[in-house]
Amino acid sequence: MTRTLQITRALMTAGLLETIRRKDLYVVLILTVLLTLGASAFRVFGVQGLEIFVKDVAFTAIGVMTTVLTVLIAARQIPEEMQRRTIYPLMARPITRGQLLLGKWATAFFTASLCFVALALITLGLLLSLGIPVKPIVIQYLLLKIFGIGWLCAMVVALSIYLTPAANVTLSLILAFGSGVFSRFLLMAHWEQGLDALWLNLLYGVLPHYDYFDMSKKVVFDWDLAPWWVLGALAGYALLSGALWLLIGWLRFRKQTIG
Repeated sequence: MTRTLQITRALMTAGLLETIRRKDLYVVLILTVLLTLGASAFRVFGVQGLEIFVKDVAFTAIGVMTTVLTVLIAARQIPEEMQRRTIYPLMARPITRGQLLLGKWATAFFTASLCFVALALITLGLLLSLGIPVKPIVIQYLLLKIFGIGWLCAMVVALSIYLTPAANVTLSLILAFGSGVFSRFLLMAHWEQGLDALWLNLLYGVLPHYDYFDMSKKVVFDWDLAPWWVLGALAGYALLSGALWLLIGWLRFRKQTIG
């Protein structure tokens, strides 16, 4: 266990340095500055009566940019190691493939979470500077989004073992952005065929649900805090579902020929 933690920490450090070198964090900060400059135009006209609109734009932008960046960061973790052949010196060390897979997931999770937190804090500072209040539910929004980032990284890393990088990014973005749409379609089908339709219940349970981790609309409309047991249940879903995705990836990766 200690050995696995040491390997994970080393891979996380190397992955973060690689992300800084590739300027992923800079991209997030530039997008945040552009968002800030665009939103500051409301100062000219005032934001009285437009608070909900401004918050909706801000949190929608955070969600979209965070999701895209998370997919791009996670999708390249293992394929780039193979393409650059840097995976060979890694595998020459006393590192199992399971430890490598876990370390790459942790690298993607830590880096994407850091980008999200930076983006969210700057955006919150912007909203407060415009005199737009934010309710305490934003704390639950931040926590739940981080849970979702961990789940999404697990799915993308696992799919990177089976798919090409381009196909992985495309499918992951479809599943991430389309999960809410898929859920609505299934709910409409439930309305037509009844809640006891077994195949609909199974399909709803099997499909990825990244939309579970989005509380942005509740922040926009100033909802009260959700019961903390709900966040606990979603954290359990993220943990179990994410572990299942990593297991699916490991089952292929442990026997995959590298080269």
